[in-house]
Amino acid sequence: MSAEPQYLALCSVSLEEMKAMARGTDKERRAKLQPVKAISKEQVLAQAPLSLLEHAACILLTAFGPPNGIFNLPVFLFLIGYFIVGNVAQTFLYFGLFILLPLTFIPQPFIKESTEWWLSWIIVKYFSAKYISEAECSRDNRYIYVAPPHGVFPYGNILAIQAWPSRFGFGFRGLAASSALRVPIFKQILRCIGVVDASRHVARKAIEEDGAIGISTGGVAEVFETNADDEVVLLKERIGMIKLAIRTGSELTPCYIFGNTQLLDCWAGEGLPFNGKSHLNWLSRKVGFALILIYGRFGLAIPYRLPVLCVSGKGIPTKHIQCEDPPMEQVLEIQKKVISETQRIFETYKGYYGWNDKKLIIK
Repeated sequence: MSAEPQYLALCSVSLEEMKAMARGTDKERRAKLQPVKAISKEQVLAQAPLSLLEHAACILLTAFGPPNGIFNLPVFLFLIGYFIVGNVAQTFLYFGLFILLPLTFIPQPFIKESTEWWLSWIIVKYFSAKYISEAECSRDNRYIYVAPPHGVFPYGNILAIQAWPSRFGFGFRGLAASSALRVPIFKQILRCIGVVDASRHVARKAIEEDGAIGISTGGVAEVFETNADDEVVLLKERIGMIKLAIRTGSELTPCYIFGNTQLLDCWAGEGLPFNGKSHLNWLSRKVGFALILIYGRFGLAIPYRLPVLCVSGKGIPTKHIQCEDPPMEQVLEIQKKVISETQRIFETYKGYYGWNDKKLIIK
């Protein structure tokens, strides 16, 4: 058990080192860690070097992966159809028939080794991902990692999926809305790295079979709270994860992902008449994905290359109160601890991300 919070700059290790950490012993993994008190803001905010090939591959993957492919792929197909094929309609038709349609029906299994792929490694480097952990995690326990904020897209949560085997020796399954897991290409990418449907029975099965899940609780609704001034997290109405933790005896581990809200900008209905933003929010929640316009690097739907810092806090145990029908008093008591711990994590580590004046608003 680490006596103090530990820091890991996973973006600074080689691919072979990352694989060795995932397959090694706890002692070998801890040898790569540094005490948080020994690091500086400049280290956290430093960008990892990328070769031209690595940079290009990251841009392509993020441009056509979730959620940006919705915006970028049609533009790409139009350009291919207009300038190369000479027939835009035919290009869209063939792409739909021979690529999208088969991918819609072909199941995509979870590939455990995906966290050790070259693409996974360079994405960690693209976002210069670093991690702070306040407590060790054991394969013998069950965990629910509560990791806000969602931002326009939870890249930080994807990065945590990539990092957990190298930090703790085991991974976890991420949760996503069912709508995100039905879209071809998006489905292949997300299911490949172990993301599963956020429905209650699927999430429970993932905990019971794999031992750990991670969730960005705000979902679609939190996208509409993203702004340039303060960090806004939706937690006060999220009690389903707490009931799930009590039912499975899982440890609830509050986390915070610094930088996730800065990776993409969006237009979410600002300026629409007749309270249009609220109506857009309501409609987005009904369909299961955010009806917004996304933009980032080069004015396109490509995430900015900014550092991401993931902090995992101290777990809140529930095994001692495990039951199938938890009383609301217990649920609210645990919820209060989750909210308090999330606030503490933010205030404790925001200076390392250069956010001394930033506020966290929990709704």
